[in-house]
Amino acid sequence: MPYLPALQTLLVPKQPTKSMISRSACQKLPYLACFLVCVAIDLFFFPATTVFPDEQRFLASAARLAATGEFWAGADRAWEMPGTALFYAPAVWAFGAQGAIIVIRVVQAVLLTAQVALVAAIARRVFGKPTVAFVAACVAAFYPFLLFYQGLLLSETLFNTLLLSGVAALFWWRDRGLRFDFAFALTCLLFAAATLTKATLTILPPLLLAVATWGAGAPWRRTIAVLVAASCLYAAFMSPWWIRNASVLHAFVPFTTSSAMNLYLGNNRNNLNAGIDWAQDAEPDVVATLNALPDELARQRAYAKAARDYIENNPGTFIRNAGLKFLRIWNVVPNASEYRAPFYAAISIASFGTVLVLALACAARQWRRWRVLAPIYMIMGYFTFVHIVTIASLRYRLPIEPLLIVMAAESLAALIVVVRRRMVRGARMVRHVA
Repeated sequence: MPYLPALQTLLVPKQPTKSMISRSACQKLPYLACFLVCVAIDLFFFPATTVFPDEQRFLASAARLAATGEFWAGADRAWEMPGTALFYAPAVWAFGAQGAIIVIRVVQAVLLTAQVALVAAIARRVFGKPTVAFVAACVAAFYPFLLFYQGLLLSETLFNTLLLSGVAALFWWRDRGLRFDFAFALTCLLFAAATLTKATLTILPPLLLAVATWGAGAPWRRTIAVLVAASCLYAAFMSPWWIRNASVLHAFVPFTTSSAMNLYLGNNRNNLNAGIDWAQDAEPDVVATLNALPDELARQRAYAKAARDYIENNPGTFIRNAGLKFLRIWNVVPNASEYRAPFYAAISIASFGTVLVLALACAARQWRRWRVLAPIYMIMGYFTFVHIVTIASLRYRLPIEPLLIVMAAESLAALIVVVRRRMVRGARMVRHVA
């Protein structure tokens, strides 16, 4: 029967060739390398204890949550979002606070490996090229700032993973046709989970879905419908935190009771250089008075009033400091004096400096596709705005950097193609002359 060979070809899968196997193994290398480098850093670079005071606060919150089932941040009930403590609590319950440190670091190594995959997935969705996705994965896998922070017991690694998951789901939902379906709900859920880990996102997620809809060319009526639906669903996912806060604080607290402290720290008469040091950049008498208030809601209101009064009375200084904060958050070298040694500066310039230049090149190369990139631009602009109004440091820039890597990978992949073509052309010319 003449059709039998064709039928066998369809039913019997082809055996993978050596080139296919080697290509598949090569594509997995960034993920394996990232995980192994993370584990090496966690075991041999970091001590067996925490490094920064903020780590101790997160660990203490997780320990209290594991012991009592209640979330506290020191003596306050809503000083920060509960996501990180919830994430750490099972390890603390199983291994104790000290024993959980290395376990959490290894788990965060897995999260960073997942971030590498998410960066590649976003690059593939945005630019539609496997080469760009692979380049993005390679850059993210060895990016020094991401490798460093995954070894710290802070909210950054979990938050970045959830934020990137939300962005990846956002572009997936866009490519599926902007429908009110599972992808839409998943996108809202992931962004809500990110906000429950770090409150910086606040009301941004519904706006991102609306901007993605508008960027895809949908009419305004559809864009507004998406905004309303996303706002409702996002609020539903955030509501357990709101209900809990209403129960324990007897007030509507949508996010945290510490945001006004950061607003005050960045805007008071002792902070003339946009610093972030409570010992030098705040008014000791004001801080002592306000911190003595036992009610965290009253403390939040008092810090907010002090900051607003200063901004209203000193608009010129506020604008000047906002400019300094912009330079701080986008600085290509570390701001902290202890990390300004030539070694750290060189690493920062070689990594973030290069990624920033390549990302700007991508923005220029892809200027006609700015609507597609609008959600990424919006996240970058939003984080920059929040931190030039409050306080700015390289740590608060970290959520932006994987998205910069996505854009930088497009320029770098194009550069690699150009170099490869020139090398091939040169080799052909040599053979022709020979």
